[in-house]
Amino acid sequence: MSPADDLADDPADQTADMAAIDGDGATRRADWLLRWYPRPWRDRYGAEFTELLLADISERPRSIRRSLDVMRGGIRARLADAGLAGFPLPLATAGSAAGSMPEQARQRQVSASLGAFSCALGGFLVFGSALWSQLLISWQFSVVLSAGNPAASPLRRLLQTPGDDAFLVVFTTGAMLVLLVLAVLAALPVLATVSGRIARGREPRLIRPAIVLAASLLLLLAGGRHFENDWLGTGGHHALIPSGLAAFIWAITLFVSSYWAHPAVLATLPAGERAWMTISPLVLAAAVASAAVLVRRARLSPRVAAFEAGLGLVACVTMAAVVACYGVWIAARVRLHPDLPAGISVGATNATIIALLALALAMAAQAARTALRAVRRARA
Repeated sequence: MSPADDLADDPADQTADMAAIDGDGATRRADWLLRWYPRPWRDRYGAEFTELLLADISERPRSIRRSLDVMRGGIRARLADAGLAGFPLPLATAGSAAGSMPEQARQRQVSASLGAFSCALGGFLVFGSALWSQLLISWQFSVVLSAGNPAASPLRRLLQTPGDDAFLVVFTTGAMLVLLVLAVLAALPVLATVSGRIARGREPRLIRPAIVLAASLLLLLAGGRHFENDWLGTGGHHALIPSGLAAFIWAITLFVSSYWAHPAVLATLPAGERAWMTISPLVLAAAVASAAVLVRRARLSPRVAAFEAGLGLVACVTMAAVVACYGVWIAARVRLHPDLPAGISVGATNATIIALLALALAMAAQAARTALRAVRRARA
């Protein structure tokens, strides 16, 4: 038997010798590369992968190709852990039966994908509602401003809704309302499942995100109801939706504003409104994050998961229509009013919002497709 065979018989000694021989910190480099992978993957495969990395580092101390391969694999594993990749996720549970591992992996993949979709949908609704609020305010004052002085300042013309844009406003409002209905339909079975599991005491880890979600929604309701009295659409005409709903949407998305780029203008707002603009995005983020955690941990039944994935695809089509309408609307306003002051509404703020909406749409579409494929594999 050769010395190499002796080392192969004892992996622990082999790893220790390799680490001692390499004076450039092979172990530290292997640990750094391993951190590209998510924790569940590291818990399951970390020891074996570290040994392979140490062996490769001893042969090739400097290898850009190795680092890029590990990074690419780590990114794919993180996308899978987030429910955005199309292959089963590894599990780190000990003592699981071999036959149940594929089913557990598929169930975890469905839960992760639906959780990612709920996070993308929540972000889309927040920033999409901010632009929707601008449309509703423009619609409210379009008749008043058009009948007044059409040749007024650019900022005044910014609030006008030209007749050619009426279709975009109505269509976008309809699409946003459909999206809100789909979100409610998707939330109801999840809330029923979570409430049932908490009531039976089977899932104690659902309690904390459920409390965070409930507290966030209550705070949003209280803050929105309080600040909706300052809605900019008050005094307008021919409301497209109930004014109370429009005012509430404006109040909870008040933080999406170009005022942040103009501190002098921001300082003129009441202190309470500025405080709400600072707190509300944190509350909204807590609500979206806790909802996503609940979806991931709820372990929905196959029938409910299939229902959620189907709704997700319909929601993605609706989200795409909303993004297209917003893009056309903003592009038309920039073309019609090229002399608008930079940074006011049609500047970097709206461009950033549309980019975020497109990103949320891409994430939602990938998550919905991944969830639907996993559901179909589970049924096969």
